[in-house]
Amino acid sequence: MKLVDLSVRQPITVAVGVLLSILAGLVAFREVPIQMTPTVDSVVVAATTYWENASAAEIESDVIEEQEQRLGDLSGLVSMTSISRAGSGSIRLEFLVGTDIDDAMAEVDQKLSEVPGYPVGVDEPEIEDVDPDSVDYIAWIALSPSDPTFDASTLHDFMERRLRPRLERIPGVSQVGMVGTREREVHIVVDPEALARRGMTYAELLQAIDLSNDNYSGGKLTEGKADVRIRTVGRFLDVESVEDLVVRRTDAGPVYLRDVAEVREEFKELRNWARARGHLVPFFNFQLALGANLLDTMERIQAELASLNREGGLLDQEAARLGLDGTLRLVQTYDATTYVNDALGLVQSNILVGGILATLTLLLFLRSLRTVGIIGVAIPISVVASIVVLVALGRTMNIVSLAGMSIPSFWLGLILILFVGGWFGILPTGGYVSPFEGF
Repeated sequence: MKLVDLSVRQPITVAVGVLLSILAGLVAFREVPIQMTPTVDSVVVAATTYWENASAAEIESDVIEEQEQRLGDLSGLVSMTSISRAGSGSIRLEFLVGTDIDDAMAEVDQKLSEVPGYPVGVDEPEIEDVDPDSVDYIAWIALSPSDPTFDASTLHDFMERRLRPRLERIPGVSQVGMVGTREREVHIVVDPEALARRGMTYAELLQAIDLSNDNYSGGKLTEGKADVRIRTVGRFLDVESVEDLVVRRTDAGPVYLRDVAEVREEFKELRNWARARGHLVPFFNFQLALGANLLDTMERIQAELASLNREGGLLDQEAARLGLDGTLRLVQTYDATTYVNDALGLVQSNILVGGILATLTLLLFLRSLRTVGIIGVAIPISVVASIVVLVALGRTMNIVSLAGMSIPSFWLGLILILFVGGWFGILPTGGYVSPFEGF
């Protein structure tokens, strides 16, 4: 009662407090991140290891099992699951809630470094603080050529070196992936008869190629006050440098690789693919950064796409360099904001319609515009002011938070009905009723 009496005796103070709440709520509404679902802080670390051309059984026996033996005694580890597939294997590590994710990643990295060794061709494990079971992409963008005869999957280098860095710099984007591309590789097709005529074996040829395709340090040479670093450069730069490799020296002269084999520049086999409108095209997929605003991030992505697609831009320059009979364009095929806007709009409309129906119901029973006006104004003010609490606590605007706002709005309306009904004595109790007895 003291709060009620104080509010009645200080109407100007109450009015100022209400206006400040509305102003703060409107400012907070512009700052609160908007997402589809609330952000869940899960302490999960994923370690992925790639081994090209290896089967799933080889990945499991030679890589994953060795890693699991070292990772089994991690502190705070709750569960460890692994998946082995052709060419790669991943381990999902879940830790106790409250574990520092940076410390967990550092410990995982240390444990993986204790593995004595991997087979030839195995890449270093990639450690990420991303749950592979709950990866959610906010956009899929295809690199589509207007020339139907051009294979866009061969643009891996262009996408990796020119486009991907620009897309990864967009604020709000945590990671940009690529699907449906093929990397360049060199095929060496050996002629057995030519190899036999020169008295060489496959093992000798393989050893010659391995030893030549590398750079070696020769130390340093002191010359006055300067130290000159000496290096032997032998790494292959192009197909011609591979063909000119000397694989053996004989009395008749050097034997080049082109004498015993055919060297061709090809593309790797397509391991993953995606379709758009019935055609195989390479794609970029985007992941949202933790706590980022989905709508603002999508606007930045679309602005960057417009910049890349403009006439005379980077894509037109690459199309001209390739000699395409057409153009290259980045086409967005999936936009998560469409579903988010529809879902949020549905919840917001439910709150609005529910508030209108509740106001009309109050007007029907109370028959007082002043009383109904007080209740009708109190509900939206409380909803707007609650946004300040979301921003203060670092929460996001999503379906769950909007549903949480709509439920208290119903209870607030019910409490106001009982409160006002008690003052006016409309409750069937026979005479005046204290507003607090209605509860």
